[in-house]
Amino acid sequence: MRTNDVRTTGRSAFSEAAWEHVADWYDAILAHPFVAGLADGSLPQGVFARYLLDDAHYLSRYASTLAMLSARAGDPALAAELAGAAAEAVQAERLLHQGFLAPLGIDPDAPDAPEPTPTCRAYAGSLLADAAYAPVEVGVAGVLPCFRVYLEVGKAVALRADDAAHPYRAWIDTYSDPAFDAAVTRMEEWTDRLAEGVTDARRGDMLAAYERATRFEWMFWDASWRGETWPEVSGSGPR
Repeated sequence: MRTNDVRTTGRSAFSEAAWEHVADWYDAILAHPFVAGLADGSLPQGVFARYLLDDAHYLSRYASTLAMLSARAGDPALAAELAGAAAEAVQAERLLHQGFLAPLGIDPDAPDAPEPTPTCRAYAGSLLADAAYAPVEVGVAGVLPCFRVYLEVGKAVALRADDAAHPYRAWIDTYSDPAFDAAVTRMEEWTDRLAEGVTDARRGDMLAAYERATRFEWMFWDASWRGETWPEVSGSGPR
């Protein structure tokens, strides 16, 4: 982990300093076998489907988080930005889920669909708790890595996946799209404005939320790769 801290680097833009702070985690994400397989097309289809299913569960909770932050934002323009981000993110990604999962006979909204993994619930629950109870700027900082990590991974994977017939082309095109880049930039600009008006201690809280979410991003890829499930109880105890 980088040793620099937003609280000790002056009043520079929060998003830039925070991204530098989690550089080691981003490197770990790019090196993860899930992302490597996503880039070269070798990721097993079943693993990708498992990831998209968990992502669908995550998205519904992420949208609730953004809606909660929108209601607490105070600034009407920020509230509109957050509400719009919630709607656009869910719409765009659900199209991906439907396009890939539906042909496999998988419906994330079906009553018998697999439940979210422990990692998915923990990540989404952490974001929603901050959105509801932490200062608004801390909650906004926590949702930012989901934007930035996916943009950077999307661009990095796109550089390695130049085959038009790549099995995960739709996912790659979504997250390397300039329109998504612009949405990420807008969210970072809002976060930077919020950070300008708070104390160094509060900026530290924002950084902690940002770093925690970035760690969860790595854990999310890893959970899908490992096929994480909830333990079951038998006569000999949980397993």
